[in-house]
Amino acid sequence: MAGYIFLIIGGLCAIIGRILLISAAFGVSVWWGLGVFLPFGPLLFRLNYPDAAPLSFKFRLAVLPCFFMFFLLEPSGLSTLHGSDIFKSAHAPAAPANHYATEKAPSLEQQCVANTREFERLKAWSEALRLKKRDLLHSDVQGNLAYDAELAQYESALAKATADKQTLFNSK
Repeated sequence: MAGYIFLIIGGLCAIIGRILLISAAFGVSVWWGLGVFLPFGPLLFRLNYPDAAPLSFKFRLAVLPCFFMFFLLEPSGLSTLHGSDIFKSAHAPAAPANHYATEKAPSLEQQCVANTREFERLKAWSEALRLKKRDLLHSDVQGNLAYDAELAQYESALAKATADKQTLFNSK
């Protein structure tokens, strides 16, 4: 809850800072006032008139710690940025590996359904990887390293699912 309070405060500071910048631009001239609504207009205004809106700068600067506190205090703030469902389920087994004496082992049909679901998940993951590779630049070294690591995870999950499928096919 405290994270959302910082998010709201940061949003209000951003809005107030923008309003102060627009009023300072209209104070210089009508054309600068209209120009801050264009792309790169606020940047050009701040470069040409750095002392025109000092209070706007302070409000815009206050936005950064507020947003940082939101991501720090909100439990889902950083975790949603860090990973996605694909990464979380990459290590999930297609069928439970350990069976205890009191548990009933899954039937062959249940194992086949679980394997089919795993292949559907892998198909979606493959499509996501294809799109990432398409959008990846050759000069993006970090992006290529991350893609290669994710591709290795995908290939190991695919090999495991294929081995499970082969085992199920042989047991039929």
